[in-house]
Amino acid sequence: MRLLVVVPCRDEARVIARKVANLARCAWPASERWHEVVLVDDGSRDATRALAAEAAERAFAGRADVRARVAWNDGRPGKPGAVCTGLRDAAAFDLVVLTDADVVVEPDALLVLCAAFERDPRLALACGAQRFVADLADDGSCRARNGDAPADAPGTYDRWTALVRRCESRAGILFSVHGQLCAWRAALGLAPSLGVAADDLDLRFQVKARAREPRRIEIVPGAVFLEVKAPAGPEREAQAERRARAWFQALRGRRIPARGALERLQALAYRVGPRAAPSATWCGVPALSAVAFLAAGPATAAAVLLGGTALLLSPPGRRWLDLARTIERAARAERRESAPERWETPRP
Repeated sequence: MRLLVVVPCRDEARVIARKVANLARCAWPASERWHEVVLVDDGSRDATRALAAEAAERAFAGRADVRARVAWNDGRPGKPGAVCTGLRDAAAFDLVVLTDADVVVEPDALLVLCAAFERDPRLALACGAQRFVADLADDGSCRARNGDAPADAPGTYDRWTALVRRCESRAGILFSVHGQLCAWRAALGLAPSLGVAADDLDLRFQVKARAREPRRIEIVPGAVFLEVKAPAGPEREAQAERRARAWFQALRGRRIPARGALERLQALAYRVGPRAAPSATWCGVPALSAVAFLAAGPATAAAVLLGGTALLLSPPGRRWLDLARTIERAARAERRESAPERWETPRP
């Protein structure tokens, strides 16, 4: 199976050499022709392009199995445009792998992804398993900066969403694909839609809309990628709001392709749930208290009100309130102006 690996990047001078070194460390599947890594620079204002070219020459020089090159996004600015630039020769490959510059993949991740597609002809789109860590070494290994095994750093929300993804994946109807490491069959001719910031969600919709027969979309558990968790504070909040805005943008005015009762129920949950979450949070406890008052009297209503308030003030409750506020801000911002395809991501 021949791979085309596309790495879109903008102002990634801090991490691009690490990414190239990480890909060079990976085991690649057997192929009659060489695999290719395309690093697509999306108008970086720092040294990303030069560092990418230097790192690619150093890491892949003399290798016959993998070639790496740096391309300039000469199309529409933004990640979707950069990815489309990298896909121009995709028809010559069997599998397209899209991966972000700031994540590293475990050494056998590409092999595991390929094996999943070879094993199941119904598999159309797949992603790796996300692992949040506190920090990463600069040499492209899956180690911490001090050389030890990296410390896990997922939050409560990350754990819950990972559980949901695993359940959906078993049914082959994964909804939120990890765009940091995803792959699809090149024969499908997929490419991100320009003007849509959530390229991973957009690709998922394309698979479901184009398939003449049911196609599986799933997580490949053994294809692990490591991502540094942003520290608590303004940077993490800004990232969360950007992702939420991209979500609302991708769903705005768009029908979610669904086949069968289970997928239709899933589509309804994802269309309604995020939009209803803030209102349900602000109004949920008073509404339940009012119902309790009508059904069982003032004492029960008071108990419900006090219990609900205490729950919201607990650590899990406060995290939920923060999430609800993020969703509300994102929805409001997206109503004013569509999320940009290109955004700045500070690197520690």
